[in-house]
Amino acid sequence: MEKQDWTRFFTEVEVEEGKKVDSIDFSFVAEGFDGEIHVTDFQLQGGEQVTGTVPHISEILAHKYCVLDETAVIHTVADPKEVRGQQPQVFEGVKNRFYNIMGRGHEAITIPNIFETRFDQPTVTTVLDLTLKPKNHFDLLRISSNYGTRLEGWGIYENDDSHPLNVRYSREFWIEGGRAGDEIRLFGSTGEATKNGQPLDRRARTIEIAGASIPIKRQDFMSAPYGSFRVRIEFYTIVDDILRDTGVGYHGLAELIQWEFGRSKL
Repeated sequence: MEKQDWTRFFTEVEVEEGKKVDSIDFSFVAEGFDGEIHVTDFQLQGGEQVTGTVPHISEILAHKYCVLDETAVIHTVADPKEVRGQQPQVFEGVKNRFYNIMGRGHEAITIPNIFETRFDQPTVTTVLDLTLKPKNHFDLLRISSNYGTRLEGWGIYENDDSHPLNVRYSREFWIEGGRAGDEIRLFGSTGEATKNGQPLDRRARTIEIAGASIPIKRQDFMSAPYGSFRVRIEFYTIVDDILRDTGVGYHGLAELIQWEFGRSKL
């Protein structure tokens, strides 16, 4: 159905001031016509002005599917080598993009949100699903958007201007300690934030650790804007009562589902 196939109807409902609405009974009656009627987007709105409806994301966006061709690295070289064991395959209709990541200490990981075969086709902002497994024990972990600055009054170690914790970022997620082999999952697509399957604390609060008071707002999942974006990963351990980068190693997986504008009904 196209936009012109729909008709909007408006009505005004009088409510008694000072009382809350507990429930609403809605009845739809049609007379004097032949055919079918489709009803969508029932909206209640307070105030004197009427605004347009806001469509559900499924009505304005469409999944972007791609082909994952493991044979491409063989066919595009002058002297291809024989592949032994499990043979490369071609996977069609792949919806999620996934990247193996690894690092040691403080790293800014670059992740692309672009179409694999057409870099000039724009995507839309989506969310990032991140899985990390540290190879060493740690006392604090910060995952951030890598876009930030030093904020007055938010510094952690005021006597050390170069300390990385004195810089705050637009999106941050803090995890207070863990052990080697822990599985940390930050899945923006499902709202899941866990360590070894147990929910992480997402409240706004102040973390007291190693002589530092770290005020944090409500924890944020990472977004994935169009193009290449960076996610900053910082593992800290306490050395001489100060949080330091001691080169904690880690590996993991970064996943995202790509979208494009496609199925607007409005």
